[in-house]
Amino acid sequence: MDIRIDHVASAWADREAGVAACDAVGLPTTDGGEHADGTTEMSIVGFPDGSYLELITNTGDATPSRWPAFIAADAGPAAWCVEVDDLRAALSRALDAGLRVAGPDRDGRERPDGVAVEWETAMLGGSLGATLPFLIEDRTPRRYRVSPDPELVDSPLDGIAEVVVLTDDATGLTRSFDRLFGVPRPETVNSDRLGARIHRFAGGGVALAEPDGDRLTDRLAAFGPAPCGVLVETSDLDAATDAFSLTAPERWQDDRVAWFDHPALRDWLGVLEYAH
Repeated sequence: MDIRIDHVASAWADREAGVAACDAVGLPTTDGGEHADGTTEMSIVGFPDGSYLELITNTGDATPSRWPAFIAADAGPAAWCVEVDDLRAALSRALDAGLRVAGPDRDGRERPDGVAVEWETAMLGGSLGATLPFLIEDRTPRRYRVSPDPELVDSPLDGIAEVVVLTDDATGLTRSFDRLFGVPRPETVNSDRLGARIHRFAGGGVALAEPDGDRLTDRLAAFGPAPCGVLVETSDLDAATDAFSLTAPERWQDDRVAWFDHPALRDWLGVLEYAH
């Protein structure tokens, strides 16, 4: 199974604050509407390659059915999702790899323009997209669910290239990823911004972070293993720095990473330029 990143869900106690943070650094958002169960609503940052960042919050006083602890704490990245062409075949491969699965489950939302969007999801492991991604297959055309934002189509950004998953057991989680996705042996770097040791799988779409400081240690204690970073690929970091508000870059081996320079984003949302 390939790691074809569909989207990353970021949790906000106040979605408008998330929209404003994205706007402040140059990322446009689109209102995605309310989910079918009526407990959550979302906005989208749609990247040129079709992947997207979801900004999700609860509706009114409703208890959200998705990632309630993350939403209540305004915790940012909460889960990640991989797109598959055949959900049932993907679940069969996961079962053959010895993983727990749940689903498929039908879901959907209504866009603000009244268009109904439908899909099916399935869970790998014991939680929805926390360490292993959850899987999605569209029942309606994918363009109903998300399209690249016109303001980003000609930008230096491409799409979500790596999701950084926080864990206290990188060795065990690496085995799970290898059984399911066949990832290569990881290489390790230190990230000053994240405060973590990052174990990266070349071309794998995912990296594992072990805390090397108080912030991620506290996050791990509060939420358990889950995404803690999202990296959007660019082929030209200098051009991306001109187009968006970014921090000074840091080196991850030969690659360069800069972070969207806003207090609500700079600890987890970044831009990645591969050396190749």
